[in-house]
Amino acid sequence: MLQFPGSFTVISDEVSQDLAQVIAFVRRRGLAGIELRSMFGRSFRELTTDDIHQIKAQVVDAGLAVFGCATPVFKCGLEDTTAHREHRELFRRSVDVAVTLGCPLLRVFTFLRKASPATNDDMIRIAEHLTSLLDLLPKGLRLGVENEASCLVGTGAESIALLSQLPDPRFGLIWDPCNVLYIPEYPGPATEGFERLAARIVHIHAKDAARTSTGAEARCMGDGDVGWARHFQALREAGYRGLVSLETHWRRQALDRNTLHLPGGYAFSFGGEEASERCFDVLQHLFADDIRTS
Repeated sequence: MLQFPGSFTVISDEVSQDLAQVIAFVRRRGLAGIELRSMFGRSFRELTTDDIHQIKAQVVDAGLAVFGCATPVFKCGLEDTTAHREHRELFRRSVDVAVTLGCPLLRVFTFLRKASPATNDDMIRIAEHLTSLLDLLPKGLRLGVENEASCLVGTGAESIALLSQLPDPRFGLIWDPCNVLYIPEYPGPATEGFERLAARIVHIHAKDAARTSTGAEARCMGDGDVGWARHFQALREAGYRGLVSLETHWRRQALDRNTLHLPGGYAFSFGGEEASERCFDVLQHLFADDIRTS
């Protein structure tokens, strides 16, 4: 299999809620491990201690890696102080999960998007909340802040503004250019701002979507508006050496918007294995095209 300068992986529930099926997909595709989100029909925040030990026994102890834990931390309102306390506790539990699984990266969010664009004061407050998590972060773990359409930091420009407030090297960006397409009020290219972000990107989510009048609709890799072939070339030129994680989202039977907002469970994973097989074929093909043109 052709390899990216870093490597490919896949978000677990984009394949199945059944751990054996996920592992079979990983081995079939020659991957070294997974990014963990929901499993066994339970969201990441609902995973039990027994669940985590089962994942460790079947994934880590079998020689595969858990490259990232896709937590929903701070996918809540910026003004919701009750939720802040709940999410800090969720983060504390997520750290325990990551340590148990030997996972080096925890994904976090930047609070729910408002009707008006985030202000500089919002960015300062987001950074303060994120920085407070460092007190709970053990050595060897990093925080990946994802740009997310439903959150205050969704575009490349917003990511640049936030990262300027987060100089600590334990913070990096989980870059998902497709998420930019889901922001109705933002007409710019999905990858706009990448050059200024490249040095802070620690992980990439790969999926595709086509813009519509109300936002975007998931598509098979290569059939949307991200422009992945060109973006692979840009990543190569920027010297990116991290992981590219397939986050399929597309299904032959489309998922509804609410399910995509908080992915997880059997309804989300239904049809995922077939769709992810197809998207991985395209992902390899796009990367091969990039090699031939570079």
